[in-house]
Amino acid sequence: MIGYVYVECMLYDAHSLKGKRSIIKQIIHQTQNKYNVSITELDFHDLWQRTAFGIAVVAKEKVMAEKSLQEVIRSIERRTDLEVTIVEYEWL
Repeated sequence: MIGYVYVECMLYDAHSLKGKRSIIKQIIHQTQNKYNVSITELDFHDLWQRTAFGIAVVAKEKVMAEKSLQEVIRSIERRTDLEVTIVEYEWL
């Protein structure tokens, strides 16, 4: 089972593209190191207070994939420098 989640966020502490890149790199690095998922920035590359992530996981069962993706979303939502605005799941 492949689980995929699209996540849009507002970055309130980013005051430039350089500041945004720093936050994005930190989120990607921490997520890849802590969870067994793939993550990348998908959209809004030229907007410094908005971003979108694509996160994917492969698991034996849907329940396991969903649990992993929910853990990742919760970890992103706990951050104080951004707000998650859209979360969309897909299953393959």
